[in-house]
Order: sequence, then structure tokens, then C-alpha cells
Amino acid sequence: MADGGFTWAGALTWAWNNRRDILGYLKRVREWFRSGSGRGILIIGPGGVGKTTLAALLSGKFDWLLSEPWRYDESFGVEEYILKDDPKTHIVVPPGQTARRETMWAEVERNLAAGEYRGVIVVNANGYHTLPPQSYKAHALYRGNKEAYLAAYLKACRDDELAVLSRVAAAAGSGPGKVWFLSVVAKEDLWWPNRDDVAAFYASGDYDAGVVALSAAKGQGHFRHEIVPVSLVISNFLTSENELLRRNTEGYDHRQQVGSVRRLFEVLNALREWEAAK
Repeated sequence: MADGGFTWAGALTWAWNNRRDILGYLKRVREWFRSGSGRGILIIGPGGVGKTTLAALLSGKFDWLLSEPWRYDESFGVEEYILKDDPKTHIVVPPGQTARRETMWAEVERNLAAGEYRGVIVVNANGYHTLPPQSYKAHALYRGNKEAYLAAYLKACRDDELAVLSRVAAAAGSGPGKVWFLSVVAKEDLWWPNRDDVAAFYASGDYDAGVVALSAAKGQGHFRHEIVPVSLVISNFLTSENELLRRNTEGYDHRQQVGSVRRLFEVLNALREWEAAK
């Protein structure tokens, strides 16, 4: 694949040349996860935003330098990733599809309310959720115009991100002790031209209002929230029928992608330091 000057070979070359930094960050993150006395990490969000790829990256199951996570495989149950060198440390990823939340999120929410998770990574994508396996023309929101459909679809998915945050915040707000939240806004290569609007939505708009309510419920010193945009893979926004809905941003290249992953690890390190503070 080659769009906007991006090539997978080029990304690998850049990442390989900077592998010491990347692997160093990964090592520190996993050492931190191992120090949690059995308290897990929850990765949650709507379906098709990149939760599984992120969990595999953080647990060591996915080699970001070598693997190509292009294909979306729908999750049918709660997935659990165990750190390869510490079976006591686990990363829990419940399925994000709306139809599966009612049956599969209840136990996760109970565990969150009981304080079994030291941190929560809420994965969003500014509405760019992988579409169901069908043509976009068969989608309920399609009214005969592709651009109008895409705008409606993105808004509906952002509304769903708000619904997920509200549900997770309600469970976390009643839990004991400290907890950190990391809001990951994935697929940055698709929404990069609108980054100011995206920042406003998550940092000061409706999404932030949900975070503010959770912070008030937890109390000062017991909650910290960070937002980080990231692109784990550069790809056009396509349907399963290979219909193009949006190209990735021209000029968003592998340097920016690797930089976004590095920012992710830097933010995780800041959360590690906050968690350790008395």
C-alpha cells in the first residue's frame, strides 16, 4: 500500500532505525504493569477502534516493528492478554459491539467498581470505527450520498464513544482508591486535517464533560486523565467490500506515526509516575 507518501517498507525502516527508543519504552511500560500486585489494566471502547491491536502491543503479543495489523477481526467475547514474563499481570479487553455490551460488560463493570483495575484505557477513533461486513450502501444511515453518509456515520460513532465513556465512568466513580484513565484517540492519520476540532471535542467538549464528572466523583488525588492521539497503522478508511470512504491524510508519514506511538509511551510513563506518588 502507498498513499500520501507512506509505504509500509518506509515505516519499518524508520521504526527499525529507532527501535532502541521504541523497545525501551515498551520495556518500561511492561515493568510498570508487572508492579501492580495483580491489579489489571482495562482496555475498553466501541467495536472497531483498535483495542485488540493496542492490547497486543502493550502485552508483547504484537510486534509493532514487524506485524501488519490491517485486518479487523470482530471480537466475540472478553479477551485477556497475559504479559509473557508475568502471568499475574493481565490486560482485559471486552468486545465493543453494542449488541454484546449488555451480556459481556456486566462483570467487567463490577470488577472496575471493586477496584480490580489500576487503570483504564478508553480507545476512541473520532468516529472512524471499522464498519460491519457489508457495503456502506446497505447501512441504515445511507441515504444515497456517500459524503452525507460518512458524516452521519462519524457522528453516530462519536455519540457511541460518549455512551461508552459514560458507562465506564459510572462504574469507576464508585470504585475505591486511585485509578487513572487514558483516552486514546486512534486512527490519527484519517482525521489529522481536523485535529483542532478533534482536540476540542475530547479535551473541552462533550467527551471532557464526562471525564470532569468522573474526576469529581473520585476526588482530588485519586484520579488522573490523559488524552493521546495515535496511529498504530496508516490505512485508508475502507469497507469490507473494499469501498473507499476516506483516504489517509497526504503527508501523514511514518515519522509522524512513530512519533504518535512514542507519545503514547511517554504519557503512559507519566501515569506510572503519578500512580507511584503517595
